[in-house]
Amino acid sequence: MHGWALAGAVRRRTSAPSRKAVPMDVRAFNREKMQWLNAVSLECEVSSTAFRVAYLIADHHNRVTGFAWPSRARLAGKICLSSRSIQRAVVQLEELGWLAVDRQRERSNRYRMSWPPGRKPSHPPKEADGEDKIVCTERQECLSGEDKTVRQSYSTKYPKTFSSRPGGGKPGKRFSDQGRYEADIIRQFGPSMIEVLQKLNDVNSTAVERLCRMARDGTLTFSDIATARLAAAQCQGTQR
Repeated sequence: MHGWALAGAVRRRTSAPSRKAVPMDVRAFNREKMQWLNAVSLECEVSSTAFRVAYLIADHHNRVTGFAWPSRARLAGKICLSSRSIQRAVVQLEELGWLAVDRQRERSNRYRMSWPPGRKPSHPPKEADGEDKIVCTERQECLSGEDKTVRQSYSTKYPKTFSSRPGGGKPGKRFSDQGRYEADIIRQFGPSMIEVLQKLNDVNSTAVERLCRMARDGTLTFSDIATARLAAAQCQGTQR
C-alpha cells in the first residue's frame, strides 16, 4: 500500500512537467504597469480606496509569473484598512474590468492587471522605445549665476516683507519669518496696518521688526498697535 501511494505520488509529480516562465522586459513591464495605474486613476467609477488597493497590487506584481498574490491581511495592514474594505475594493476593480482575480482555496488570491474591453492602449512604435529625444529649448533658458537669497513672506498681496534689512535677535542672525508675522498683524488689526508698516519702515525698519517679534512671542497688544499708528501718523506729518 505504501509503495503504491509513493508510486502514485511520483506519477502525480511527473505527469505535468513545469514550464519555465519567461520574464517580461523590465522597461516594458514598468511601462505597462504605469499605463494601467494612470488609466485606473482616471476612471470615475473607481473609488479612492479601490485605487489605493490597485496601486498596492501593481506594486506586488511579479513580472516573471505575471500576477500578484498578496494576502488581504497584508494589503489591509499596508494602508490601514479592514480586510472587508480590501475585499470590496477588489470586487469593484474586478466588476469594472480592471482586475482579474483567481480565487484560491486556503491561499492568497492571485491578481492580474486587466483592461476593460477597448481600453487597453496600443503599443508604441519601436522607435519610441529608445531614449528621450532632443526637443526645442525655446523658452527654457537657464538664468545665469547662482540663486539669490530672498526674504520669505506669507502675505498673498505683498510678496516681500516691508523691511529692507535683515532681522536681528543676535548679531548676524536673520529674522526669516518676518513677512509671516507682518501678514498676521495685518489680518488681526486690519488692512490699514499695511500703510502703517510701510511708513514705519521708511523711518526705522527696526520698529517693524520689533512689532513682528512681539507678534511672534504673543506679547503684541492693542496699545503697541496704537503707538505704531501714532508714530506712522507723525511720520506722515513730518513728510508733508
